[in-house]
Formats: sequence, C-alpha cells, structure tokens
Amino acid sequence: MKRVNCLYRVSSKQQLHDDDIPVQRAECKKFIDTMNEWEFQKEYLEPAVSGYKTPIEKRKVLQEILADAKTKSFDVLLVYMSDRIGRKEDETPAYVSELNNLGVEVWSVKEGQLKTKEHIDKLLNYIRYWQAEGESRKTGMRVKSAQEVSVKAGKFVGGKAPLGYDLVYSGEISNHGRALKKLVINEEKAEIVRKIFDYAVNYGYGAFKIAKVLNENGVPAIHKTWKACTVNQILQNPIYKGYMTYNRRQRSSCGGSFERLPMEQWILSEKQIEELVIVSEDIWNKAMEMRERHKKNIKTARDNNEGKYPVSTTGKLSLMGLAYCGCCGCKLTNGSKYDYWTTKSGEKKSKMTRRYRCTTKANASTECSGKSFYRAEELEEIVYSVTATYLDSFKKISIYDDVLELQEKERESKRKELSELTNRIKDLKKDIATLEENIPSALRGEFAFSAEKLSHLIKEKEQSIIELENACLQKETEYRNMEVDKCDLQLMGNMMINWSEVFLEADIQEKKVLLAKLIERIDVKENDIKIKFKISLEEYLGELGKNIDNAV
Repeated sequence: MKRVNCLYRVSSKQQLHDDDIPVQRAECKKFIDTMNEWEFQKEYLEPAVSGYKTPIEKRKVLQEILADAKTKSFDVLLVYMSDRIGRKEDETPAYVSELNNLGVEVWSVKEGQLKTKEHIDKLLNYIRYWQAEGESRKTGMRVKSAQEVSVKAGKFVGGKAPLGYDLVYSGEISNHGRALKKLVINEEKAEIVRKIFDYAVNYGYGAFKIAKVLNENGVPAIHKTWKACTVNQILQNPIYKGYMTYNRRQRSSCGGSFERLPMEQWILSEKQIEELVIVSEDIWNKAMEMRERHKKNIKTARDNNEGKYPVSTTGKLSLMGLAYCGCCGCKLTNGSKYDYWTTKSGEKKSKMTRRYRCTTKANASTECSGKSFYRAEELEEIVYSVTATYLDSFKKISIYDDVLELQEKERESKRKELSELTNRIKDLKKDIATLEENIPSALRGEFAFSAEKLSHLIKEKEQSIIELENACLQKETEYRNMEVDKCDLQLMGNMMINWSEVFLEADIQEKKVLLAKLIERIDVKENDIKIKFKISLEEYLGELGKNIDNAV
C-alpha cells in the first residue's frame, strides 16, 4: 500500500475565500479512490502563497515536504495540477526531480505522474513549467494593466482602508461576480490625519516627534502605539489629497519583502477625487517638500562622512560596534531571533525580534553578571533620545574653534598615553637585546644569571611587549575615532536648526554613520546605560552639558 500525501495551494487570499482549497481536496481524494493500493495519509496547505513570486527555498511547506521525503514517511505526493508545486521553469522541475531521487512519486490529478528519470520526461517537465511561468507572467501583466486603468479612473483596487477612511459597498459587481467596495471619509479618524499634517507642516515636526506627541496625548493608534514608520506612510500617501495611487511598492529582487519605489514611478488617478480629500493639495505637497529637505540633509551628512568612521552600515541594529556589556566589557553582538506561528486559517507567519547579545553571558560564563540579551527597541529608544538632546545642545555653541580646542586637548591626552606605551615598548626591546648579548657568557658560566634564567627573563619581556602592543592598537583606534574635524562641525552648524530632527528621521544605515561620528562607546547594564560622546559637553557647557552627559 502506497502512502499518499496531498499538497493544496492557492495564490491569493481571494482564492482562499472562494473555497478553492476544498475543491482541490475533493478532486485529490476522488483520484486516490481510483488508484489501487493508494492510501491517503496527510495533507499540506499553502494558503495565499504565489508559486511564481515566492522562491522554493522560502516556501516552508515545500521544505517540510522535502524533510518528510528524506525520512521515507510517504511514497506519493499528489497535487490537483502540477502548477500547485510551482510556476518557475528552472527551479520547479528540479524540486520534482529531487523528490523522485528520494523515492517519492509525484502525481497530478489532471496530468498524471510527473517523471524525471528519462531525458524526455525532463524535457516535458521543463515545457510544462515553462508554460506555467509564462501564464503567471501574462496573468500578472493583465492584472497590473487592469489595476492601472482602474486607478487612473479613480477606482479603489483593493486592500485595507487607509486611516481616515472606511470601506463601504459601492453597488458595483466585478467581472468575477464579487461585490466591489469604495472609500468614504471617516471624519473622526480624518481629524487625526489632519493633526499629523498640521504637526509636519506648521510645527516642522518629523515623523519620530509626531509619533511621540500622538502617544503622549493618547491619540488612538492604528496598532498599539504610534511609530515613526506609520506616520511616514500617512504623510506620503496621495490619497489624503484625493488621488488614488498604484505602483508605490514592488516586491524586492530576493522575493518576500516589499520596497518603496520613487515618486516618479507612482501611478495616480488622472483627476482629483474631491469626496476623498482630507488635506489640501498644497498642505500635502508642503509636507513632502519638508521630507525631501530632511532626506537631502541626511544624505549630505552621510556623504561628508563617507569612509571616515570604521562602522558597518549593514544589518538592522544601529548600535552595533558601539555597544558593550557594562558588566564584562565584551562588545554586544547580533542576538536577533525569529518567532514562527500558524494562524487559524493555516497561514504560516514569522516575526523577527531584534536583540543585542552579550556573548560572554549567553555562553553561560560566570565572568559576566549582566543580562544575556537586550531588546533593541528599548535600548535604541534611550540612545536616540539622549543623542537628540545632545545634538540640540549644540544650538548653544556658536564658536566652532572652542569646540575644536576642547577636542584637541582630549586628543593630546590620548597622544601622550600612546607615546608612553611606545617608549615602554622600546625600553623592553633594548632590555631583550642586552639579555640576548649575554647568552654566550651565561652558557660559559661567566655571567651572573644562568642561561635558563636569561631565557625566562626574555620570554617575560616578550610577553609584556605583546600586551603593550595590543594596548597601543586600542589607543590608536580610540585616537582616530575621536576625530571630528572642522568640516564636520561646519556641516553641523549649517543644519543646527533641525539637526536632532534630521537624526531621528534617518534610516538605520544613516543612523549608524551619525552615531559613529558622535559616540565613542555605549556601556549597557540592565538598569544603567552610559553613553560616552566624543566631545564631552560637561566641560564645555557646564551644568547643562553635565546633565546631558549623565542623561542615562
């Protein structure tokens, strides 16, 4: 008796609502009943997963099938049609071949067995999936063209209602027989949108500060709390000035996530839809102009610092390279993790929790009494807030030469420490040379120390040199990282009016560069975070600077 596992897949949530999976299930069960010595064992569900856009390695259900095949837990994989496995001309036949090599037969209700043993079988499979991929491309182009036409005509083409609107039935029926919906303004929520644009245009607030003010005032959020990214999405959505939009995002080249497209590639409705206007076109355009100025300032700061600071701009943790464990002193590393779960509808989801990790503590070492992990959101929020306060304090500085003089004093102190270490290394090398010169005399018994004693002394001094050279490297790094030249300060001065806002609006990569310019190191404990800035404001601004330097 052959054990049969069935795979059911639909490409969209709409197909899920249309009960397409039960149709596939019924057809597969009926097919099993017609086969001798076949016994249904298990089913795999892939709701709302594209077989064309989603690579096989990212389809968890297909990877689960492979894992089961490797344990020889079933003999046949049955699908309603071959394109349920995938629609890629290159990778799908390879996946079928891999299952065959593991001893699993692959069958389709509509097309029979998918073989890969003979050359003709491989050719037929390639043609089959080449056609399937072509159909997906054509379908995608038809859907995209139809949506572009609808958006240009001012029609809603699907998705959730943006904040400030409700979805109601329009009275129209689609070609597929579905009742269509349209957007209408929800005045209570629209007032929140107007408040956000007012903060941006009339108060000059950035997204970070707007989110903070909304949370402090208890304004109901779309999710649990207001975040800068949510505010940014609202400020950039043309629907609020009465224009439907399409093609604002596209799936990234690696599949999965989406990336925002530049405004010139957006497709807008040809006419303003007056009944959907929440803010005037003039206010919306002003908000966008202010955002573009912020982005330009960020780019200028980044370009002016290109190659100056030894910091990686990759990854999603902005404090990497700056944060240290306050207990054992080791540099914090990436300790992020993924959580996986399945919804009631069977859809598999995942979420990343960003964390900083103390390697010493995480490895169960008794040398560290601190925590193993620190949540990125909590740690970064404190550092961002203190850094913004630090930057705001520069508004009180009008003489750049004074700051440069203060900085030079600190660098001079580092230079002296480095010089002392270098001189100690030179002295030790002279001592070693002297001891080595006397080795022949010691071997002849003509020297005060024996050859063994001389060898021991030489090794001790060589070890001391190694330790001092390592200390030198550390001091040299600290010395280089302290440098903020006059160009940097002039740039800071030019942006003084909104420098803290520019920092808070920057993305993770840009924040990394800016933080590396300002901060020497961050020592983290559970209830104690110490930030050492490269220029100490306590010495320059008195009590104000002391409060900032000791802000956490």
